[in-house]
Amino acid sequence: MSSYRFNPNLLLMSIARPDLDCELCEADRRTSMADARTAICLNSGVALDDIDAASGYNYSRRAYDRVRASWVDLIRQHGYSEFYEMRDIDEVRARWAEKRPDFVEGDDWLPEAFEAHRQFIEALGRPCRRSSCDIHYPAPVL
Repeated sequence: MSSYRFNPNLLLMSIARPDLDCELCEADRRTSMADARTAICLNSGVALDDIDAASGYNYSRRAYDRVRASWVDLIRQHGYSEFYEMRDIDEVRARWAEKRPDFVEGDDWLPEAFEAHRQFIEALGRPCRRSSCDIHYPAPVL
């Protein structure tokens, strides 16, 4: 009996490793990664209609809610700055708006995140220590 044990993580890592010298290899690698993501999504119970065929990414309502909750929690703990978080949040929301505009329309993450941060800092019983936090130290309007 062989002592070899199949490790799916090693398989995914070998697919994810880029071959920078070969454009054809890179296209094949990206296709393989999309196929692997699709298989993982299907195995996780994601409906086929919620999986982007080109990338294999999960664009289900459950995935949107997890992404939203993750950003709200990040801002809750660390605050918000237009120089750091704003660009990333705008990019994430734009990607979701492109794929699932019905989820993003009318759903502003920031008010909930700002209030969560205020409550978090209040519960700590000390001032916000992030000097770039626009929630606690807004930049003056010129």
